[in-house]
Amino acid sequence: MRSGIVCSGVSCLDLFLYDTQPLATRESLSMVRETQYRAGGATSNTGRALVRLGMPTAYMTVLGDDANGDIMMKLWEEDGIDTSYVVRTAQTGTALSTIPVYPDGKRGVYFCPGSNDIMDLDNLFGPNREYLDVLRERLAFHIGYPPLLRRLQGHALANLLAAVRETGVMVTLDTTPIADDTTLYGMLAPALPVAHMFTPNIEEASQVAGQFTRLVARAAEQAKETGAPADIEEIITPDDLIAIGEFLLREGLPIVIITLGPNGVFICTGDEVALRNVPLAPADLSSWANQRLFVPACAVDGPVNTTGAGDTFTASILVGMCQQVGTLEEIAKLAHCASALHVDLSRGAATYAEVQAALPTMRVRPPKNPALLELCPA
Repeated sequence: MRSGIVCSGVSCLDLFLYDTQPLATRESLSMVRETQYRAGGATSNTGRALVRLGMPTAYMTVLGDDANGDIMMKLWEEDGIDTSYVVRTAQTGTALSTIPVYPDGKRGVYFCPGSNDIMDLDNLFGPNREYLDVLRERLAFHIGYPPLLRRLQGHALANLLAAVRETGVMVTLDTTPIADDTTLYGMLAPALPVAHMFTPNIEEASQVAGQFTRLVARAAEQAKETGAPADIEEIITPDDLIAIGEFLLREGLPIVIITLGPNGVFICTGDEVALRNVPLAPADLSSWANQRLFVPACAVDGPVNTTGAGDTFTASILVGMCQQVGTLEEIAKLAHCASALHVDLSRGAATYAEVQAALPTMRVRPPKNPALLELCPA
């Protein structure tokens, strides 16, 4: 019987420097009120949310055999993560982000990629790739942020996902944005037909589909006309979403889930033939197949911290699928609720039971573009 989820991808120790000031000169001193270590990166963010939702979670990633790696392992174990399959290497150090947080809430980042730069098919799965056998006992393998994994892009990423897919586990992919319409496509395109599900935000999805520049220009034009800032997720239309989603389906993906921040999520799926080989899909595929579905987000009433919201949403989608919640709309509503509880500082992150209990009480947040509601189920 399969159980649990494995998270992989970028792993990074985050060192936060609170209540500091930007350096006045390149060689000046800035005092720091407090420091804090946190486990960061796609692996940590998604895995932490999975554990909180009650899903047994293990990590397959690469850390340096150094003090920063020791701190990461301790933080992960405190989170309740199974770290048995984390590879430690003396070849390079553990990735580190130093993050000064300024009094106005803004922050900077100094990032050293460390062991993320050497992660590949030959070292990620341990000696003789023996950790691949572990995946034969798991429900899903989720990998995040390939643009920050120098050796896991393009065909190298496709080869890794193909090896994972042979174990029968569900393969899901997340990414980070790149600032143009061509680079991200090259990094991901060979791997898209190998993944079962892709969970980008609208900026990332539009970059892969070659629509980013056009949408940014439209957002800028609208901002000029109205005098108010406009993001892509606010000016996107149903036709845009369908075109981007169908582009990704043609690349070979059975399930595409595009998040629009506080404006909701768009779900685009292939036909029953495409979904038949998705491990977590239900036996009756009629409610999953050929979806072009928008689900608005939940309203948040308290003070907001959106850090990790996207990874919480993705984790909740995976948990909903593993728990066989039902339709993709129902799974998306569950994920919206979990994400809303995560970002609302007055309520805090919740367990799976708490998310289920809160779901009936959550209010819907209408999207900035009301036309998206045309894609809601009747």
